[in-house]
Amino acid sequence: MPIFKPPMSMAQFLEASRGTWLNRRSIHHLDHQDDEAADSNLVIEPFDATDPVVEKVCAVFEVEASRSQGGGRFWWEGNLKQGSRNDDYAAVIVDVPEEVDSRRGFLLRDVGYVEKKAVISTYAFADDGVLTITTRYDTNVGTERCWFVTDQVRMRVSSVQYLSGVSMTTYCTELRCPTDEDIKSISQQARQLADSPALEPKS
Repeated sequence: MPIFKPPMSMAQFLEASRGTWLNRRSIHHLDHQDDEAADSNLVIEPFDATDPVVEKVCAVFEVEASRSQGGGRFWWEGNLKQGSRNDDYAAVIVDVPEEVDSRRGFLLRDVGYVEKKAVISTYAFADDGVLTITTRYDTNVGTERCWFVTDQVRMRVSSVQYLSGVSMTTYCTELRCPTDEDIKSISQQARQLADSPALEPKS
């Protein structure tokens, strides 16, 4: 089995994240010492620089669309009800990497995670593949770190900090969900294995 190499650019990261992930998260609200936990599906669909949304989002920030390398669409949906995708829980990011260092750059978001408005984030990949995204809103700063444990498992930790200090922290484990094609392939392999004749023991 080949050794998994973590993505070291945003384009690689989004492509490695393509598909549906089971998101298991724990949230801690420091201001009132309250914890909560929830499961949901996170659907990620990367796109290249020819997607019309690139020019649309870049125009909002007065950034030349030619600087973009594409981006990704994100949806959060209930994991127990098929087809429960809701555009109220969706976002688009456009990747604008630095010209001299593809490990660093900017993410242009049509909707921010903390405040529901267009926002610019900065990102950087460390030598070990850990991605750090920093987003500055009007009243707070959000920091998120994400990394791949394997190609099937991602980890994410984030915090939201106001002038008075950190207000909320989140810890997520994300597991890749198999596609219908994956399940059919596994089922077919299992049937073939069950139908194959047992090997005779050597005398």
